Amino acid sequence: MPVGERLTTGQRYAVEESIRKAELASRAEFSVYVGPVDGSDPHAFATQLHNTLVAPARSIMIVVDPERRLLEIVTGGWVRRTLSDAEATLAAETMRSSFAQGDLVGGLRAGIALLAGHI
Repeated sequence: MPVGERLTTGQRYAVEESIRKAELASRAEFSVYVGPVDGSDPHAFATQLHNTLVAPARSIMIVVDPERRLLEIVTGGWVRRTLSDAEATLAAETMRSSFAQGDLVGGLRAGIALLAGHI
C-alpha cells in the first residue's frame, strides 16, 4: 500500500488495519495508493496499478490523489461478481464526503469497510 507522504505512521497503521479486517471479512484483497496520479487519465493510472497486483481478479485498488481531488476504484472480475457498480459508487461517495471534510483516513476506512461489506 504505497501511501505517499500524506499519512503519518499512525494513520498508515489505521488504514492497514482496516485493510486487514476487510480482507478477512470479504476474502478479497485491498490495496490503497495515496499520492500523485500521473497523466491525464486517472482511471488508466488506477487500472495500471491494479494490474500489477499479485491477484488482480480478487483485488480492489483504491487510488486517491488529494492534490487533484481524484478518487478511482478498480475491481477485479472475481470481486465484480458480488460487488455492483452502485455499491462501489456508494463507497466512493462516502469517501468523497469524508475527504471534503478533511478526513482522508476516515474516508478510506469507511470506504474500505463498505466495499468489504458488499462483497
